Amino acid sequence: MSNLLALPLILLEVQTGNNEDWIDTVKYVAPVDDNDLNPAQVDLRDIYFEMEIRRALGNHEVVLSANSDDGSLSVGVPPDYGYFVFYILADYMKHQVPGDYIGDVVGRDDKFSRKIMQLQLTIVEGVTKWPSPA
Repeated sequence: MSNLLALPLILLEVQTGNNEDWIDTVKYVAPVDDNDLNPAQVDLRDIYFEMEIRRALGNHEVVLSANSDDGSLSVGVPPDYGYFVFYILADYMKHQVPGDYIGDVVGRDDKFSRKIMQLQLTIVEGVTKWPSPA
């Protein structure tokens, strides 16, 4: 059994460019009390993650997707198993149109499915453009 049901719903505001890798992390911890300066990480292993980004609620078009299978959403390697990692390459981001988007991340284990993140995503137009590899 995973720790999926122990994960709170978090709200993220993210800004990234269409000329860069989108790399961000969220660390899940379980403090014992308010004075706990070194809380234990929540183990995210054994959870499958999927994300869809859309222009607006109700839009059917998915403009950006990511999941555990392709490595764009992952869990840190031990001992950092409490880190959720966004890793979306610039080759994918360069096709994204600048603007404001919404999305969420859903986690699944062998028994449950749960939304763990809600995103407000802003993609900005990158100024520096890398040439395509020959």
